Amino acid sequence: MAEVEVRNLRKSFELGMTCLGGVSFTARDGEFVALLGASGCGKTTLLRIIAGLEQPDSGRVLIGGREVSGLSPKDRDIAMVFQNYALYPHLNVRENIAMGLKLRGVPSGEIERRVLDASRMLGLSELLSRRPAALSGGQRQRVALGRALVRQPKAFLLDEPLSNLDAVLREKTRGELKLLFKRVRGTVIYVTHDQVEAMTMADRIVVLEAGCIQQAGSPEEIYRRPANAFVATFLGAPPMNLFPEDQAAALGLLPQGARRLAGIRPEDVLVSQAPRDGFQEALVALAEPTGAATILTLDFGGLALRAAVPGNWDLSLSKAWAALPGESLHYFDPGSRERLS
Repeated sequence: MAEVEVRNLRKSFELGMTCLGGVSFTARDGEFVALLGASGCGKTTLLRIIAGLEQPDSGRVLIGGREVSGLSPKDRDIAMVFQNYALYPHLNVRENIAMGLKLRGVPSGEIERRVLDASRMLGLSELLSRRPAALSGGQRQRVALGRALVRQPKAFLLDEPLSNLDAVLREKTRGELKLLFKRVRGTVIYVTHDQVEAMTMADRIVVLEAGCIQQAGSPEEIYRRPANAFVATFLGAPPMNLFPEDQAAALGLLPQGARRLAGIRPEDVLVSQAPRDGFQEALVALAEPTGAATILTLDFGGLALRAAVPGNWDLSLSKAWAALPGESLHYFDPGSRERLS
């Protein structure tokens, strides 16, 4: 495997629309990096530029320390897994996995060894004679991964490979993928709009918005110390509460009221079903049981905050009492919306 580095990549489309505005980051050798962002943020275009499927207006791509910006995809020694799997419908599983190796002239004995190894690793050994039409969505996804694994490339590029799976299968496959790439010690760049995928699978997350990197760091770092209000609200379900500090102070929720933007994660809001010292009364505007917790929308005289309360909540209650612990608060500049230390 090898390190993948992008330096100051820029890309604009027709009518002058900027897709990438000078993106730079490095995926270290053996590291799993997730490119996370909403639709249209530029993450798939970035991945396609790394793969050589699109050309940037400017900037450089290096794989294993080697400049590959001018090389075709086949000369970059990468393997890409697409969202739609892109399997050959007239070939069986064995032939689909082996096709890339055949095109590269790998000896037949070596092809067979690699196909069998990948099939065992992915649980496809009993399916090698089937065609894609006879496979489930999860099985097709594993075939596409097998085709990438047998290549033994310098890096794996994955473009939302789980988006076509149902929720239960996605959760199961997330864990399998993480274990798989740890086993093969692969350098992985993984595009997703799903924050849960990024948080659970990646060693490091690169958060993109409007073609620019908003923050890059470990999942824990990005969740606990978001660089700006966008990152704070993009990660988290429910997202972080953001509110004017002076408004919260006027309602007695905070001891002081500077003109800052304050934030708190719903799970950090302290909630009681009865009055307590230091807690402020609120109306329960909405209660949403999720099983492990109940998500409350609390109305403090016009200021709405969401709280995640572990366990059961008495759904008949119309009032609650809440407090905002100072050690759990985040502060952002109200103009730039950047984090304040």
